[in-house]
Amino acid sequence: MTWTENGSVYDETYRNYLEQLRTRNFNGKEAVLGVAVDGETVVVPYFNVSLRLTAEGLKDDAGRRPDFSDCVVVCRYLLMCPPFEPTRKEWVAYRDFPDAGPLTVFWADTVEKPLAGTFADSVDALRKACDALGGVDPEMAIACDLCRRFSPLPKVPLLLVFNDAEDGFPAAASVLFEKRASAYLDAESQAILGHRLTQRLVVASGKE
Repeated sequence: MTWTENGSVYDETYRNYLEQLRTRNFNGKEAVLGVAVDGETVVVPYFNVSLRLTAEGLKDDAGRRPDFSDCVVVCRYLLMCPPFEPTRKEWVAYRDFPDAGPLTVFWADTVEKPLAGTFADSVDALRKACDALGGVDPEMAIACDLCRRFSPLPKVPLLLVFNDAEDGFPAAASVLFEKRASAYLDAESQAILGHRLTQRLVVASGKE
C-alpha cells in the first residue's frame, strides 16, 4: 500500500494527483459526480463536509488540507469521473469487485472486524455514532440488528449491516457498495473509504 502518510511518498503521490486534476474540466460533469463547479473551484461533498479543489489543492471549510487518505479518495473520485452516471445500484460486498482480491484481508482487518469488535454488545452506541455521521435507515428488508446507509461521496453510498453477538455467534459487520462504485473508485480507494467510515464511527462513539 502506497497511501500511508509518511514523507516523500505522500507528497509525491498528492502532487501527482493534483497535476492530473489541473488538466481536467469538470464543467458539465456536476450531475455525474454530484459536485458543484464554481469558476475554477470544484466543491465535493465528503462525509458531511465540503472539500474544495483549487489550483492550490484540496481544502476543507477551514482552509486546511484533509488527511492524505481522504485526499486520495476525493482525487481518485474526480479523476475516474465516468462519461455518464452508471445505473447498477444493487448492493454488493467489497470482495465481489474483480480487482478487490489483494485487498480483501485489509478490508476485513481494518473495516469490518473493527466494527464488529468495537460495537459488540453496543448496538445503541453504534446507532448514535451512525446518527452523528448522517447515516439513515434505508428501510430495507434485511434481518439484522442495525442497518444504515451513508453517503460519504455523492455517487458512492455505503451500507452498514450489523448483527450483534447472539446464541454463541460473534458480532458481525458488513459494509456494502453499490455495484456501480467501481466506475467511480478503484479497489484501493474503495478500501480506504471503508476504512475511513470505520474510523469515523469509532471516533463518533467515543470508543477510541
